[in-house]
Order: sequence, then structure tokens, then C-alpha cells
Amino acid sequence: MDLSPIIKKIGHSLVEIRVRALKNILCKLDHSLISVCDIVQEKMLFVYLLEWFNFPEVPMQEEVLELLNTLSKHPSAAQMLRDVGAVDFLTQLSPNVEPRLRAVIDGTLDQLFHLPELLPSHTIVYSHNQPATTPFPKMGYFQKSMSSQTDVPPHKIKVHENVRCLKFSVFPWLTLTNTDRHILSSNESSLRSSNTNLVRTTCELLRDVIMQDFPAEIFLQRPNIVKNLLSLLRLGSGKGDAAHLHLQALSCLRQLCMGLRRRLRFHQDPSFYSTKQDPVSQNSSFSYSHEVRGTQRSQASSPAAECSPRPSVLGRPGQRARGDGQDGDATSNSGSSHRGGAAFQAPRQTPQSPADVAHLELPDLGVEDVLELQLQQLTLAQFTVATMEHAIPLLKTGRSIRWGSCMELLGDILSLHQSYSADISRNSHVHHRLAYTGTALFTIKLLQTVLPPEKASDNLPENTATAIFHLCLDTSLGSLLPSMQETAVAYLEQVNSDSHDLYRRVTRATLWMESTCNFLKESQGEKNWLELLELADQAINGLPFHQHLPIIKECVHICSYLWKFDHPSPLLQTESQNLLLKLLSHPLLPVKTETYACTLNLVKDCLGIQNVSRQEPGACSEVNFLLHHRVLYEISAFGLQDSVNVAAKDILLFLLKGQLMMTTSTWDRFSEALYPVIPILQGYASTEESLGKCVLLISDMSDVARDNVFPMYVHMLHMFYVLSVVDSKETEREYVYLFIFSLQLNTNCTCCCSPQSLDCLLEPCVCILRKLVYADPSLRRCLAQRNLLLLTLLRASLILKENKGNGSEVTVLMSLLLFDEIASLEMWSDKSSTDVNLSLFSLPLSVIHRYNIPFQTATHHAVSPYCCVLPPSSDLWTLGPARQALQVAWNTAWHSGVDNLLEGLHDSSYVTEFHADLKLSEVQVVALQAVHFPTALQDCIQAIVTAAGHSSVTSALSRLTLYLLIDKLALPHISISSCRDSLHSLSWHPAMTRFLQVRPACVEDEKLLVGIVAFLNAYFRQVHTEFVSDQEDKDLRWILELLLNQVHTEQEEMKNQVSQRLQRELTTFFNTLLLRLRNTSDKLCLALAGPFKSQLADCLLQSLRVSDAPRFYGLPSLERTLQGMVNLTAQPGWSSHCPDQEPMSLCSKYLSGLLEVISSFYVEWGGNSMSFMGKGVTKNAVICLLHLSHEMMAENKDKWSLGNETSTEEANASHLGLAWLVPLWVDRDKEVRFASLGLGAALSSVPSGCQALCASCQNISGGLWGTLLNILLDQQESSMVRREAAFILQNLLVMPMPANAEEAKDSHWQHPCVHDEVSGVSLVGLPALQALLYHCQYFQHVVLSASTCYRGRYTFHLQSHAGTTGGPSPQESTSQGSFSKLLQSCVTVSQELIGQMDFLKQLLASLVAVLMLDTKGLGQKCIFKLNPFCTCFSAAGLIDSCVEQMKQAHTQLNLESVRPGKAFHRKKVIKLTVEILRSALFRNDECKAAATDARLTLALYALWPWLLLDDPTMEAVLELLCVYTANFTTACSSLCGSGPGVASGSKGSSSSSLMHSVMKLASGVAPDNSPIQNLAFSLLANLSTSRECRGLLQKNNFLQAFPSVPGPKAGVKASSVGSGGGSSVASWLRLLLSLSLTEDGQQSILRVKGALELLADLASARRHALLTLHNLCFCPANKSHVIANGTSISIQINIHQGPKASTDLKCLITLVPLIPCK
Repeated sequence: MDLSPIIKKIGHSLVEIRVRALKNILCKLDHSLISVCDIVQEKMLFVYLLEWFNFPEVPMQEEVLELLNTLSKHPSAAQMLRDVGAVDFLTQLSPNVEPRLRAVIDGTLDQLFHLPELLPSHTIVYSHNQPATTPFPKMGYFQKSMSSQTDVPPHKIKVHENVRCLKFSVFPWLTLTNTDRHILSSNESSLRSSNTNLVRTTCELLRDVIMQDFPAEIFLQRPNIVKNLLSLLRLGSGKGDAAHLHLQALSCLRQLCMGLRRRLRFHQDPSFYSTKQDPVSQNSSFSYSHEVRGTQRSQASSPAAECSPRPSVLGRPGQRARGDGQDGDATSNSGSSHRGGAAFQAPRQTPQSPADVAHLELPDLGVEDVLELQLQQLTLAQFTVATMEHAIPLLKTGRSIRWGSCMELLGDILSLHQSYSADISRNSHVHHRLAYTGTALFTIKLLQTVLPPEKASDNLPENTATAIFHLCLDTSLGSLLPSMQETAVAYLEQVNSDSHDLYRRVTRATLWMESTCNFLKESQGEKNWLELLELADQAINGLPFHQHLPIIKECVHICSYLWKFDHPSPLLQTESQNLLLKLLSHPLLPVKTETYACTLNLVKDCLGIQNVSRQEPGACSEVNFLLHHRVLYEISAFGLQDSVNVAAKDILLFLLKGQLMMTTSTWDRFSEALYPVIPILQGYASTEESLGKCVLLISDMSDVARDNVFPMYVHMLHMFYVLSVVDSKETEREYVYLFIFSLQLNTNCTCCCSPQSLDCLLEPCVCILRKLVYADPSLRRCLAQRNLLLLTLLRASLILKENKGNGSEVTVLMSLLLFDEIASLEMWSDKSSTDVNLSLFSLPLSVIHRYNIPFQTATHHAVSPYCCVLPPSSDLWTLGPARQALQVAWNTAWHSGVDNLLEGLHDSSYVTEFHADLKLSEVQVVALQAVHFPTALQDCIQAIVTAAGHSSVTSALSRLTLYLLIDKLALPHISISSCRDSLHSLSWHPAMTRFLQVRPACVEDEKLLVGIVAFLNAYFRQVHTEFVSDQEDKDLRWILELLLNQVHTEQEEMKNQVSQRLQRELTTFFNTLLLRLRNTSDKLCLALAGPFKSQLADCLLQSLRVSDAPRFYGLPSLERTLQGMVNLTAQPGWSSHCPDQEPMSLCSKYLSGLLEVISSFYVEWGGNSMSFMGKGVTKNAVICLLHLSHEMMAENKDKWSLGNETSTEEANASHLGLAWLVPLWVDRDKEVRFASLGLGAALSSVPSGCQALCASCQNISGGLWGTLLNILLDQQESSMVRREAAFILQNLLVMPMPANAEEAKDSHWQHPCVHDEVSGVSLVGLPALQALLYHCQYFQHVVLSASTCYRGRYTFHLQSHAGTTGGPSPQESTSQGSFSKLLQSCVTVSQELIGQMDFLKQLLASLVAVLMLDTKGLGQKCIFKLNPFCTCFSAAGLIDSCVEQMKQAHTQLNLESVRPGKAFHRKKVIKLTVEILRSALFRNDECKAAATDARLTLALYALWPWLLLDDPTMEAVLELLCVYTANFTTACSSLCGSGPGVASGSKGSSSSSLMHSVMKLASGVAPDNSPIQNLAFSLLANLSTSRECRGLLQKNNFLQAFPSVPGPKAGVKASSVGSGGGSSVASWLRLLLSLSLTEDGQQSILRVKGALELLADLASARRHALLTLHNLCFCPANKSHVIANGTSISIQINIHQGPKASTDLKCLITLVPLIPCK
């Protein structure tokens, strides 16, 4: 089916066509009309699918992305997507799509990052006879077929496409021997025993021994032991024996978790990456048949007529059913008599080597259903969840443990520790609080790790959500860890919006409380008024919560103060008035009552009769804040009608009667403010009350007239304009005036004429005017200001009354006009009239209540317009956590922090000055103290100091350890006050010292000492290595001095008295101190560290005695001792400070002790055992020996070995020699292989070690050389192991090797030695080495490693965090350098070893690809190592490849100029390419000629504009050109635009040559010591050796700029005297010196005006200036010119003034040529 037309339509410009085409493809795929394989080669499909998102309209986004995801799973399609740039495109697209689509994009990118199958493990060949449905050969499911031998090394790399970077959940499968399975089964049965003693000892054995030997993943792959440990956590009530078993099981699980973390890091380490399959072990594949294994043998091994034994050591041969880890070993049945090395074998014979001989006698593996076992194994995730499910309930107290998920349990636990009973002891309160804090931290970190917040609503149970809500309300914990609480809030927002709203209300209330306390503090000192008013406003908002009424008085006084000045700040006046109005109108009656009371008291103080005698006219200004119409309106309209009416009346009376107490200006202000509220006050006019009388007095009305409507003709201010305006045309306005005129005319005529003349017009005019006034507020306001109109209306009403007409219209009209000003809403608003809509008539509700209004009208201000809406508070006070949060927040703010709060609570005279509801309970105080580190830690230390028994100290230590754990759990959340910082401020050393200086005398003492050491271990372990404070060093000095001053007793006696638990804690503590010592720079600590290490070394050596039971496996103390030795011996100089013995003596004892361990736990058990039993001891012992070798080499590099240093008490170890070492090279454990080979590398650094190694391998097929080459060339081996093998071979090549048979007769070094049993030919020395390298195809392996290194580097670059991915892996980049070093060593010995150079051409071609991606200089190091082969660089095409690479980069830069990210990558490639070329061209004329032929100059000239934009790349290019032009005139000519490196026809265009660009670069303005400018001048100095270049310098007047160069003049001494470098002047002088070496160059210098004078000035300080003059003087044609300028005289004067006599001598030498010749 031809899909091209449909695919083409997917990129159509019309969206409908695109959608139909896409649906067509998707439908065909859904109905299997086409398959993915049919479209994976359609490149344009991928392009169109990506471009789908570039159109303006993008429908069906999800379908397109899903299709891309499906296609990316096919290898060919994934490669096609990578080729068309899908990775970059999708990466940029991801942030611009919906979150649900990002997951699809991420899945696609993951597929694109899968490693391609570079080297398949087997090749499938399809034939016509073989059905297509059965492509696989007929073999067993788990058998493998190896391809036949070719030139490619046999071990091929199998890539698993489904393996992603670090995202595996199961470890590689490990098969166990019968013995190992028996041991695990036995321990599993013991864990199920009803004997608690047996269960306890089994747990200790598992933790201290078995888990040290077995890889941790074994316990997940066979999870029965883990399941039994988890079941122990469910036992009983947590008391007595059950509690002890809980601790033992938890200890085992913790050890397992630590082991799993170590194994994860090990598998993620690229250096130990290996593709070896390990069905049983990594050194023998038992699943292979004898015949199959024959095709997989190393080509480095040599045959023998009889089978050589596998590498073995002295020990028990054969099988033993002892159950101690020995599963049998191969017996030595060799009859071989040849010694020394490898022997050639016929192809038909079976080779034997350390990696290939295990089939001779296989251990009894039994039968296991591996597939079934693998299905039963636990993944890391399953183990983690199961452990939490079983361990979390232990955080509870009591018997009730509810089954459920982890989060439900955590929610229950948090609730339990928060809502505990108050009737418990103080210590119990503290422990509950600590448990709550630790559980809360764990819960939040767990959520952050496994559950994104947006998924929380669907996955968190209700009780956990409630617990998180309570956690958010925990104010004290939030103040300690604010970021942790913010995380909890983020989850709360997702799971329960109602609770989150409640939390926000509590947070807002606590903020108001803090503002209240801050307001009270700020009001006492120097004031920032705006900030203070803002705090006051927030304090008023918080009044429903804190009810602290004293702030009201403070607010009233502030308002009074801010209004008392003649020219106050308008902003402060406005803000303070709003504050006062909010208080006067506050909904809470106590607040309003207190406000009126404070205001009344202030008014009394200012206007009271007592002020008459004081004669202080300014006192009345303190009531200015009340003299505003808004304040008076609030008091009159609302205060007089409320429960505070008494105070309101008194305030108004004081003001109304206070004219005599006020200044004139104050009274005028009051009168002006009073006018707008007179209508309200007139409602209270009466002859009975004081206020009514005052109102009548002001209104100037008699008692008779009090019942009539009061005239309102006073001036009224306009406050509030309404937004709706009634349109009135000019003609309508004229009609209004006509009505008014008619009304006035009518009334006048009625008075003068007969009553019946015009009375018919009066009432209609009034009616019409009333309607107009009601409908048009602006007209109403205008007419209300006309007093004559009001009088006219009054007269009209009297006329109507007299004529018995209807006076209601006049009454309504007069009411509208008289109450207009009080009806103006804008009077009480801050908005301007333009912002207010005009509205119909409306009156305040208080006016309606006081007056009998003749019509129904709208009302406003039923409540005060300044009254605030109170936030609901009653529910917060009834909810316990919310109430406690408010109480803690108030008390903390009241005391300015928790420190002052707790200090105040300790004071016996402490009295609360706030509301009783805010007082903290005793439980809350204890909870605060528990999470306040300074207080809590001080209590713990004090408890230890004053303790009278063990229990008190144990309890305090438990709390201290918990605080350290909380500190650790808090990371990455940073606490405000960490536990460590708090301890630094406390004196805690003496509290611990008293227990560390006295030996324990009983079991209780020993338990207590265990707690002390555990605390110290936890304390010193948590040091941040990136920054170590002085206090940390002080702690370290204290413990070192304490340990060094201990009284030493007999170790054996001490060992018998100290329990295993204390030994374990001490060992861990000492390891922690050793680690801590590596991160300190304190001189005193370092001085104490030496004696401490040496004394610790002596103690560990005493603990290493295993002679009592050398073959007994269960020695936990030995495991711990060896672990301590590993940490100790890793420290350089650990043996140098022993007071009673020399370093070499101590090292010798260590050597003997470790060899005894090797003998007991390795040799005696049959050497290369497949069992894991004893592997921990073996591994640690070998690593110790490796460290020991480096220490001994540091002490005495030339004289040391591992076989001769034996004391009399360990003489039995001397027979071992090195027979135990070589089998370790092929051990099952990669770390053992690495360490043992490293030990061999150290041994081979001295001749005696080389001899001993060769002697130990004489009974092994292939010998030492064959064994090492077999390891080195194993493509499946890890790079660290192969590197150490290469180091040994390098050291062996240093030995004096005989070049022929004659030299071999007299040589003591008879290695390597190969012998062919068939032909009888024997070779020794260099011929044998050459034959061996050729036979094992070493050089072909080098080429292959280079090619896989390239792919490995590329893969590693994409997956920078990978360590477990398939494929060539980054480990190849590590071994690459080892190959290069070894190759260099081969060449150093004899270039004849290389033979033909064809392989080198392939090698260098592969290196080009390596170097293009190199970021750490690996490739360049390889180039330097291969310097002996530099002559064939050009032949290998390296130069051409690099130049072509630059040309391609230039093209790509031009195409990608609009994409800065890509351009940066291209520049990086250019820089690496240039560095490679520089290394290749260094002192190599042949390579320089090749670069000229490749037209390097033209490539660089094309790139020059891009180089100007990137300084690092420009520096690299200039360095390359300096190397290129050094002593190579052809290169110089090519830069000038001539020579063979220039394109034809370009010679005439010399103005555009590369040298012109360099001159511009050199002459540009640059900062001092600019590396680019210095390199440009260095390049010009090189170019000056060419006549063409000198001509260009002269032609372009480049030298004319020299006299104007700024720099030191005469008498100024430069910092670079003698070197001439480092500044612009120095760069010029180097160029001039180079020019002065030729006659035409000298003439160019002399033509520069002022050059001689400047050179003369600089000659005394600049050696290059002096030498330049020297050269100029040696030319006879220049002498007269120099003498004529008086240069020599000036030089002489300057030099004789100089301080150094050597400079004078140089001057005299310079003047000699000026002497005329006779």
C-alpha cells in the first residue's frame, strides 16, 4: 500500500485536510490494515507529525503525540526521530502543552533515549529452509549460543532496550550454591522459632555477619528472611521480649536498607559497569556445556598437552559438607612441568585460564526453578512499602494497631501523638511531641518522594488529610521548619479545600495577632507613622481573636496626635481618620464602648473646666481629630442611637459647649464640620435634655417653634455624587426657571391681588417642580442653595393653607430641598464627585427615625458606612488545633519570639497582661519547649549532669538522639535553629566526658555507654562536608584529646568485658571519626589525628586475633574489625605516629594479620569459592592489603613485598607466598577483583614483586601474562578491573626484557615465556611478548575499544546519570587511557612489538570520533600517549578528518545561526577539534604539511567571524596557529594568502588573508594581559620569520602603532623583567625582537618614528627591548642611524642608573657594535 499521498497531506496547509489524513493513518493502524513496520521508514511522516504543532491551529494534539510515542518504541522509527531532531523539538514543546500531554512527551523522550543494540549478542540467519515463524535456533530457554571465532574478540555486548537509566526496580539475578541456600534457609527457620533467645541471636548473626557477606539484593531475590523479619514487627504489644525482638528486627532491616543503598550506588557506578551475565558467578558459567565453553575461551591463554588446574590456593580440595560456606573447589591434577608463562596451543585443544577451568569440578548447585524464584522476588518499591507498613505502627503507643495502608497508619499515628491525654508525666508529653515531630517530617518527605501534590486528592485517605491539616496549624513546628509546613499546605490545598480555607483564616488571624504585638512595641519608640498605622489597622482586624482592648486607647491617642498640628500630613490624617471611624463603628460592643470611652476621656482632658486655670491654648488642638464632618456624622447618626449613646452625647456636649475652651480657629473648624450633620442633630432638639438644648441654641429657635420643620439654609458641603444623571436640555432648564418665576409671581400676586386670581397656577407649578427636583439630584442641589426659593415655598404653603388647598406637594418639595445635603451619599465617601453616580433621593435611617418625613423615601446607612465586616471567629475558637495555633502565635508575638516566651514562663513573677483565653496551657508550654532546640537540649544536658541513676541519663540520651534524627529528617528543609547549632552554643562536652573517662562496671553501665557512643556517632556523622565550622573542629579536638588521654588496659581483658553491642557502636564511631578527619583543615585536629590513627591501628590489630578459632565463621567482631581497618588504612600516614614502634613494623604486623585472615577464610575454605559465605571478610581483607601496600610504598618505595614480612608468631603464613592472590583476580565479586589486581599493580611496581607474581602463576595455564591479558581484553569486564590489569602489564614491561635467545641466557628475568608443545618452539622476552600480543589480537582490541569508547561516551552523554544501562557503557572511556598507556609502554620497550601499522590507522580514525565528544581531555591524553606514532597521524587521516570536521561545523553554524543553543554546541566541537589538531601538529613537520595540504588556513578563515564571538574558541585557534607556524615557513606563507594551503586565485586578494585578521585582532583595544591579544602577537612573531609576512606588516603600517602603546617608561620596573611577557608592551617587544633578526625587519623598525627612543627607554627594564637594540646595532647600515639619534648615550645613562650590574654588562655588550671599525 502506497501511503505517500496520505502522508503528504498530513503536512497540508488546510487544517481539514491534515485532520482527515491523520485520521486515515490512525484508522488503518487501528484496524491492522497497516502496521508500524510499514511506516517506520517514511521519513516525511515523522517530519509532518512534528511540524503538526507549528501550524496556528493544532487539533488532535493527543492523538499525534500518542502516535509518536507508539512509533518511538520501534528501533528504526526511534532512530529516524532522532535524525530529524525530535529530541530537541519535543523538549521545547513540552512546556507549552497541557500537563497530561507532557507525560506522553516524556514517555516518547524516554524511548528515544533507549540505547540502540550496538553489538548484538548473537546473529540470526534466515534461510529458505527455515520458516519465518521460527527465527530462533532450537535451544533451551536459558542456554546461549556463541558465534564462531572471528577477528572481532569473542565477548560481545548485549544491549537490553528496555533498560533505562537508573530506573530498574530489581537487581541482576544472583544464583546461590547449595551451601548458601542452606544457610539462608537455616536462618529463616530460626527466625520462625518460638525461642526468643534463638531469634535474637539469629538477628544478630544476620546483621553482623551474613548481611556483611551476602550482597543485599540476595534478601530481596529470596525474600523469606525479609518477610520473617517483618513478621517480627507485628509481635505482641511492644513490651518485654516482644519489644526487644522489635528492636532486633528493625536493626536487621536498617542494615539491609543500608546495604541496598550501597549496592544501588555500586550498580550505578560507571567504573564498575559490567555486561557479564552471572548465573552462578562472574568467573565461570556453569550453565555452559563443555563443548560450548570451548568456543568462548580467551585467545590469550596457551594450550598444554594436559589440562592445567584452575587457579587455586593451598587448602582442602574437593567437596565438604560442613555448612560453613565451602562448596568445593577444583583439585590440582596438573601434570604440566613448564614454568613461567603462556604456551601456544593447537586450535583443537582446550585452553585453560583462571576464568575457564571451573567446569573441571563443579560444585553441587542443586536444581532451582530460577524463573519461579524471579517471579517471587521483591522489587525495591515492594520492599519499601512492606517495610513501612510493618514499621510505621511501631511509632504508636498502646495496643491498638489498625491494619491499613502506610498513609492511613501515618495519619493515625500523627493523630495519636497530637491528641494524647493531658494526665501524663512531663517526659511522656515530651516524647509524644518528639514522636509527632519526627513522624510529621517523615510523612511530608514520603509524600514529596512518591506523591505529587496534584495527585494527592485521589490518593490520600481522609484521616491523613486531617492529620496534614493539623500539621499545617502547628505554629511552633511551622516556626521551626517553615518550608516543611509550606509543603504540607500545598498538599492540604489539593486534598481538602475547606480545611485549606480554614488554615488560611487561621494564618490571617495569626498575622493580625503578630501585627498587634508589633504595634504595641513600635508605638513606644521612634515611630514610622505610616507603618504604625498599617499595623494598627491589622491589629483592629484581629480584635475578635486577641480582644486586647488597650490598643484602642493607643490608636485614639495616635489619631489625636496626628491631627493636632497646624499643617499635618494629609495622608496621615486620612489613614488615622479611617482607623478612628473603624473603631467608632466596630461591630463588637466592647470595642466600640472602649473607643467612645477613650475618646470621651481625651475630650474631657482637653476641654474640661480644669483647662481654664492652665491657660494652655494649644490643649484644644488634641480634639482636632474629632472636628471633621465624617467623625461627627458617625457619632451623631450612630453613636447617639447605640448603647454608647451616653458617651456620644457627652462627647458632643463637650464640643458644643467648648467654644470658650477652644481657640477661634478650632471653633471655626468645629462649626464648619458641624454644618453637614446639623439635620441629624436637630432631630435631637428638645428643651429637656442638655444635648437638645444645645441643638436648639445653635439653631436659634424658640420652644414654640420646635415642632415645626427647621429651616436648613446653612451651607452644606457636597460629599457623594451619584453616577446616574438625568439629562436636561437647555429648554427644560428654562422651563424650570419659568416654573420658579411663575411660582414667585403667583405668590406675589396672591399677596397683592385677590386670592382667586392666580391660585389655580400655584399648585400645578409646585407639583411640576417637585417632580423635577426629585428626578434631577443636580437640580435639587442647585435649588437647595437658594434661600429665597425656600422662603417662597413657605409663603406658597401658607397661601395654600389659607385657600384650603392641598399643601402636600409643597411639603414634599420643601423636604426634598431641606434634606438634600444630608441625602448626598458622596458626603461620606472618599471618592470624588466624578466617580459617583447620581441617585434618587435617599436619607440616612437615623433621620427617618428622628423625623416625621411626609413621604416614603429610600434609606441608606442602616449601619455605619465605616463599619467593618468581622471575620468569623467562633469556629476557630471551638476547633482545638486552630485555638492552640492562635494561642501560640499570640504568646510568641507578645514575647517577641519563643526564646523570650519560654524565659518569661520560667519567671515565677510572670503575669499575663492579655485575655485569659490566650493563655497557654501547661501541655502547650511543654510542647513548645520540646521543639525549641536550645531549651530542649539544655534540659537534656542538665538532666545528664544532675542524673542520679541510669534511667535519667538513658532518657535524656534518647531525646538527644531523637533531636539529631529530626535534624537529619528535616533535610532538605532548613530549620530556623538546627540541633547542631544549638548544641554548639551549649556546654555539653563535660556531660559526656564523665561517662567516657570511667570504665563500665556493670551491665547497666555498659548499656549507658552504648547510648553515649551512639549519640556521639550520630552527632559526628551529620557534619556537612562542604562547610566545616570552627565549632565542628572544636568538637573534634575535644573527642580526639579525650580518646588519646585514656588509660590503656590489656586488650584481651577489655575484649572479654565489652559486649558485642558496645563493640559495634565503638567501631562505627571510630569509622565516623576517621571520615570526619578527612574533611577538617584545623591544624590542631590534624596534629591529634596522627596519634589517634596509629593508636587505633594498634587496637584494631589486637582485635584481629583469630587464632583461637581460625576456621569458625561466626565472628562478628572480625567483620567489624576489618571494616574499621578498611576505613583506617585508607587514611594516608596512619602508621606514622605509633609511639612504641616504627611504621614499617606496624605495617608488617598488619600484613601478617591480614594474611592470616586470608589463610583462614579463603585458603582454608578452598580459595575461589562460589559461596558468598566469608566474602565480606575476604573483600575487606583484600582492600586492607591494597591500602597497606600504598602505605608501605610511601614508607619505603623500593623495598617491600607481601611475602617476606613475617614475625615469629605468624610464621605459618610465610608458606602462602602469593598463591592466594591470583585466584582473587577472577573472583565472583568485582570489588574483590579490582582490589586484588590493584594489589598486584602495587606489587609489580618493584622487581621482587614482579618475580613473585610470575612465580605464583607458574602452574596456571597462560601464566601471569596470559591471565592479565585475558582480563584486560575481556570486553564484558568492568573498566576498573581492566585498568588494574593494564597497570600490572605496564609494570611488567618496565622489567629488563631479553631481546633474543642470547640475551635470555644471561637474564634473570625470563618473562614472558611461551612454549608450543607441538613444535617444541620456546620464546622468551621480547619475541615472546610480540607473539603473545599478536596471538591475543591485542591491537585489534585496542581499535575495538576506541570505537566502543566513542559510542559509550555518546550514550553516557545522553544519560549522564546512568550506570546500569546496556550497551558499550561509559566504562570504556576509563579503560581507553589504560590501553593507550600500555601501548606506549609496548613502544617504549620496542617498536618492533607493534608490527604492521594498519591497526593504528583504524585506531586513530576511531579516536577522531572519541575526541569530538570528549569533555575531560581523555582523547588528548590518548594522543599524547601515542606520540611515538605521530608520524602516521596524517596517514591515518586524522588531519584531514579534523579539517573536514571544521568545515562541516562552519556550514552547520550558518544554518543554525538562529538557534543559539545549537551554535554553542558547534563551537564546542570546533574547540575540541582545534585542540586535537594542536596536539597532532606539535613539533611534527609531516603533520603540518598534511594540514597545509588539507587547507587548514582556509577552514579557519571561514570560521573567523564565529570565532570573534567566542573567546575560549578563539584562544584555542590562536594556540593552534602558533603551533602550526612554529618553525614552518610554509604554514606562515599560507596565512599570508600565498603558498600551497591557499586556494587558487586568492593570492592577489592579500587584503583578506588570515594574517590581516590576526593583525586586526592584535591591534584592537583589549584589557591588560588579554590572552587573545598576547596569542595574536605570539602568532605574528612566528609569522615574522616569513618574508611575505614581514612584507604585509610593513605594507599595512602595523608597526606604526608601537610608539603609542601605553606602558611603563624609563625608570619603571616591569613585573616581567627578563621574560618580556604579560602585558601589551611585552607582546610588542617580542614581535620587534623577532623582526630584528632579519635585515628587512630591522629596516621596518627603523622606519617607525620614535621606535628607537622608546626602545631605549624600555631597555633598562625590558630584556626584549635591549636585545632588539642589540640586533639593530649589529647591522652596519644601521649604526649611523642609531648613533645619530643618540640612542646609545641614553641607554648608557638609563642603565647606569639601574640597580643591577648584569644590566650594565648587557648595555656594554650592546654598545660594542657602535664602536667604529678602523
